[in-house]
Order: sequence, then structure tokens, then C-alpha cells
Amino acid sequence: MANNNNKDKCNVPHLRFPEFSGEWKKSSIREQFELYSGNTPSRMNKNQFDGSINWITSGELKEHYISDTKEKISEEAAKNNSLKLLPVGTFVIAIYGLEANGVRGTCSITTRESTISQACMAFTSKMDIQNEFLYSWYKKHGNIIGIKYAQGTKQQNLSYDIIERFNISYPCMEEQKKLIRFISLIDQRIATQNKIIEDLKKLKSAIIYRCYSSRTNMVSLYDLLKQCSERNRSGLDLQVLSVSNKYGFIAQSDQFEDREVASDDTSNYKVVEKGMFAYNPARINVGSIALYEKDGKGIVSPMYVCFTTEQLLLPGYLKHYFASQTFRQEMYKRLEGSVRLCLTFEGLCNIEISLPSIERQENISKYLSTIENKVSLEECVLSQYQQQRSYLLSQMFI
Repeated sequence: MANNNNKDKCNVPHLRFPEFSGEWKKSSIREQFELYSGNTPSRMNKNQFDGSINWITSGELKEHYISDTKEKISEEAAKNNSLKLLPVGTFVIAIYGLEANGVRGTCSITTRESTISQACMAFTSKMDIQNEFLYSWYKKHGNIIGIKYAQGTKQQNLSYDIIERFNISYPCMEEQKKLIRFISLIDQRIATQNKIIEDLKKLKSAIIYRCYSSRTNMVSLYDLLKQCSERNRSGLDLQVLSVSNKYGFIAQSDQFEDREVASDDTSNYKVVEKGMFAYNPARINVGSIALYEKDGKGIVSPMYVCFTTEQLLLPGYLKHYFASQTFRQEMYKRLEGSVRLCLTFEGLCNIEISLPSIERQENISKYLSTIENKVSLEECVLSQYQQQRSYLLSQMFI
């Protein structure tokens, strides 16, 4: 790689393969690509969604390549709705709902002939820029484009008129091809890493299902749980915690983006320590229940339910039960409320759980925790690959 120290003086990237020189050209999207947006066939006619033609929606643009879609339409639907059959290699972006994180900048390239919904925009090259080059360019700029140029109040969208006016800088075809091959190597590593993580999560889910769907030796949680209600009466300066459905116990300031929502007086907050569970009764339906596994103490809002387990039930075994489909099914049966559904501690205690020996509980817990730790490790590796890719895009594309 060659560094360009005069980036501000000419239209070239910061990093470049040494065999290439000279400025990159600049052109508008309108000059280089044909743009097309689709639509949604009427669902009143079920036959229109009873075909074999891919119909891409914005939520499916998650990977570099898209080969299959959740819904498929018939040839009649494509014809009746003037849906263009896009060739293999078409570049597609999401243009609706860009107010949501995770939607801005999403894009894919088709590996099969496909149609698209009105929430997508398709690009086919007509001059000097390959669609694969455009993919990497958009991965660099797409999020910022969505933030700066999407229009709308409740729903923010990008329009044809906005997109076609963007300028794109690009090198000669030979340099484009080398850039594409280079970035593709990183994309392949990312795809492989995602597959490793996906397979580990599937393995964990399969083991949880097998272990916790059994109906043998069923015992009511009423006999196995003990509610805790210790308050921070002494006013200790303990960290205020929340329970996230993804990360478990986290600092409340992390959940609310550095905003302190706790009361200045935390004397009525509940104390949690290692081995205790806590959940918000109004958020357990989205998985916000966790085991506190750190040393030391913290405090949670008075609205939380806190409890420990009796000796016959290991906390680690119960922790994985709460991640099971079996628990979710039992929980939903016991939710109460009209405006907001809640699970009381009494409702939780009415659930029965399959209770094996302590030795087997420990084995199950350790094995599942080993998989969890492996997932965390592989996710760190994935994050490193993604950071590497972002850096290279920022340096090798204009």
C-alpha cells in the first residue's frame, strides 16, 4: 500500500496500491447508473405471492450478497405490477425507514434474478463503475447519506431525485477490480465469522430446547425461589444498574445513553449482589431478566423484582432456562395488565420447571456457559474484522 500525503491537493484516496497513480474521475450517480424502485403486489390476490421470483424488501439487505428472499412472487404478479426483473449483480439499497439505526446504509448485491419492493432502490451500471465498487463506496457513505439527506417526519426516506445527484469518485477499471478483490477477501472473512457465530447460537438453542423442554421431575418455582427486598437504606454509593435483554446487567447510564434517570435519593433502590436475579415486570416479555454474576453489589430501581434460588436449584441452570422457548411460552400465559403486560413474582412462581440432580444442573450450566463464552470470543473477532473493513473503506475510497 502507498500513502498519499497530498490528498487535499488531488482527487485520490489516502491509501492506494503502488502500481496505480493519477487522479480518480468524478461523476454523478445519474450519469453512471440506471435507478429503479419497485412496489408491492396486492395481497388480496394470494396467487401473486405464490411464485418462485425473489421479491426483496429493505429488511433483507443485511449481507453482501442476497440469493433468497422470505417472500416470492409469481410471473403474473411481476407483469401485472410492472415489476422489473433485475439481473444478477444488481446493487440494491434500502430507501425507506432510514430513521432507524441498522437500516441506514444497508445494501446487497443480487446473485439471482430478483424484483424489489418500493422500500428499495436498484442500481445497474451503464458506464464506467462496477456495481461491486459502488457497493463498497456505499458501505462507506451510506449511513451519513441517510442521516443528512433522508426526508420525512415519522418515516425518513431517500428519493430518486436525491440519490441521482450524488457524485462518486472512481478509478480506472483495473484499479476498481483490484480494490473489489481486496475488499472481498475481508468480506469473506466476515461472512465466515458470522456463520461460526450463527452455528454456535443454533447449537446453544438446540441444547437448551433438549434440556428444558423435558416434563420429567417438574417442580414449581414457588418452592425454589425466594424474593429479595433489601433496600439501600444506608445510602451507599453503589452503581445504579438496569437489565438489558441483550447484555443482562448494565450500568443505567449505558442503557440511557449517558443520561442519569435514577433519583438523587437512592435509599429506596433494591440491592443486588452475586447470585441474585432481577427483572422489570413490564419488560420481561422482551427478555429483560438476568443473573448478577459480578462480585460486589449494585442497586436497581424499586420497580424491579429481585430474587435468589433455594439450594435445590442452581442459579446458572435457571439462567439458561430463562433463555428457553419453554420459559417464554409459560411466561406469556401469565402476563397480566391491559395497557402494559407485566409478570408478577407470584406469576413467575406459578411456573413449573424440570429439575434434574444438582450434578446434572451443573453440567448443563457449564456446557451452555462455555458456548456463550465462545460466542463472545467469536463476536470480538468479528468486530475486529468489521473495524478493519471500515478503516480500509475510509482510506481506500473517496
